[in-house]
Amino acid sequence: MGEDPSPTQLSRPLVRFVAPGVLIIVIGLLLDARLWRPDTIFTINENIQIAEAQAWWNGRLDLPERKWDSAFYEGRVYSHFPPLFSLLSALIVPIFDGVPHGFIVAGIVAPVIALTYLLFLRRVKTPAWAVVLTLGLIGGTSVWPVMDKTLRGAGPYVVNQMLALLGMLLLLRESFGRRRVWMGGAGWLMAFLSRQLTIAYLIPLVWMAWNSAGEPTLYRKRRLLGVFFFVIAGGTCVATLNRLKFGNPLESGYRYLYADRPADAFSRDAEHCGIFSFHYIPRNLYYANLGFPIVHRIESAGRQETRLTPNHMGTGIWWTSPLLLLLFPALPKIWRDGTSRAWLMGAVIACAGLMVYHSTGFDQRGHNRYSLDYVPVLFALIAPYAMEGRRRWLTLTLIIAGIAYFDWLMKLPSLRVWSTAMVG
Repeated sequence: MGEDPSPTQLSRPLVRFVAPGVLIIVIGLLLDARLWRPDTIFTINENIQIAEAQAWWNGRLDLPERKWDSAFYEGRVYSHFPPLFSLLSALIVPIFDGVPHGFIVAGIVAPVIALTYLLFLRRVKTPAWAVVLTLGLIGGTSVWPVMDKTLRGAGPYVVNQMLALLGMLLLLRESFGRRRVWMGGAGWLMAFLSRQLTIAYLIPLVWMAWNSAGEPTLYRKRRLLGVFFFVIAGGTCVATLNRLKFGNPLESGYRYLYADRPADAFSRDAEHCGIFSFHYIPRNLYYANLGFPIVHRIESAGRQETRLTPNHMGTGIWWTSPLLLLLFPALPKIWRDGTSRAWLMGAVIACAGLMVYHSTGFDQRGHNRYSLDYVPVLFALIAPYAMEGRRRWLTLTLIIAGIAYFDWLMKLPSLRVWSTAMVG
């Protein structure tokens, strides 16, 4: 007769399924955006990918009207965004004539929160600290404002960022766990079809497929064949849509974004230097790593004040999410582990791609939306190091600092840092 299971063994399934639900509720209550909006249906007014899905059902590829961020090619308007949200919307628009708010909650936001917890539970093994790290990533990085904007308006930029995050979390969890190629490959495909530069995470996917301890070479080759299937599926989907819309399988449509619309700083940059150029590196490096608030000096009630206002071009990740600073002492440990090293290489490549891109991610007041292409990876790599011994209390402090910034400081219209009486 077998022994009775211990209380710890009995609690594991309970923690695994209950904790994510509790986190979804808690985070939902803390967000300014509401989780429950049953009468809200998103349409082309919020996201042109919804209109693209409706166009497909009408046997067309072009959109019925021009929105600010859309591609104008040969007299027609197209979506230039990666296609995943269009594909998902196509499953829903015949029923609701748009995408209901509930789908954004249940299909995107809630799974991101749940998978974040399950990832950190796998990384640190302790439910309480997995909750802390989940709150750190969700509430103490640019995930927080991006998630809020996703719930409020379901705009294409933020929705795609959240879908890519969902795919990255899925692949991360498999890489550091069961290493199932079909699940990790699905995560990579989701990310790639939402944010193109996440193609860099093909590196950890291939590493995961090949490095199966104790498995024969034939088995590893079969796993690589599975990876090849996802690459072909993603590439074929993107190339086909590019060919149908823009006449070239390698044409994404981004260079038609600025056609026949008023010029701005980014359109002028794209015209003079191209969509990608080394010319943009200094600017992008500044806004990604530092991106300090703008200093304003004003006169108020007989006093001269110095105030700080968050900039809209991009805000530095290191001082807004200070837990990331632990990356530097953790680097030797990360580099010694093959899986972690593959992820780090992917994150560096994704970040490098963003540094040569013509846009910083504007408009993003007080945060850095593009950083979500690599910051979640860095959090996952840091997690075990951050939870070692007494260091976990430093980790808790750094996470609280990040949450304080994103849930309080970032929302202030301005912050007074100095005030002096005027002479005269």
